[in-house]
Amino acid sequence: MTKLFLFDIDMTLLWSGGAAVKAMNLAFARAFGSSDAFANIEFAGRSDMSIFRDAARLHGLDGDFPSLLARFQDAYHATLPQTLREMQGRVMPGIPQLLAALKSAPGAFLGLATGNFRQAARLKLEHYGLHDFFLAGGFGDDSQDRAQIVALAIERLAQAVGRDGPRQAYVIGDTPLDVAAARANAACSVAVATGSFSVQDLEAAGAGLVFPDFSRWQEAVGALLA
Repeated sequence: MTKLFLFDIDMTLLWSGGAAVKAMNLAFARAFGSSDAFANIEFAGRSDMSIFRDAARLHGLDGDFPSLLARFQDAYHATLPQTLREMQGRVMPGIPQLLAALKSAPGAFLGLATGNFRQAARLKLEHYGLHDFFLAGGFGDDSQDRAQIVALAIERLAQAVGRDGPRQAYVIGDTPLDVAAARANAACSVAVATGSFSVQDLEAAGAGLVFPDFSRWQEAVGALLA
């Protein structure tokens, strides 16, 4: 059976050290003139589009939303490389080994199911040396709805690998929203407690597999390929 492994980015694969939030605040200020625009907005598990919509509403931006979003994205993507260099982030424990082992397994393919804008995802993954593990994905440009992002990620990765026959999708993330999106798409939810939510939180959300982190990556690979 073909196995499709779809990874969240922030707090699952890596921690940017606050680079993304800093870049978003700088970008919003440059594009629209409001400082610290995201101070009271929840980020965990959400899409960049929905996060920006909240900020636009909170700060009373007028105009066509797609145009406002495009202005923000241009400023954000221009700013993010600098803040990634400035902030001291890290790849999460065991992630390079886990990705390499899954990628080398027969019938296993890796993609992304992330709330990051597509270009922001690329910039983060390239900065931390992880970009080349992934074939396709769903992104924060696609939808405000996490379940729809996952649906698109599954479809695109399946098309990219070009295999017919039975398949199983696995959605790997660190929040209850990742769990809910996986379940909405009949995918196996794999949760990792490297973000703001504990093992107990993620189990209560209904995750099929929960790991404290992937430092014991051999065990995780065994469970995922079983």
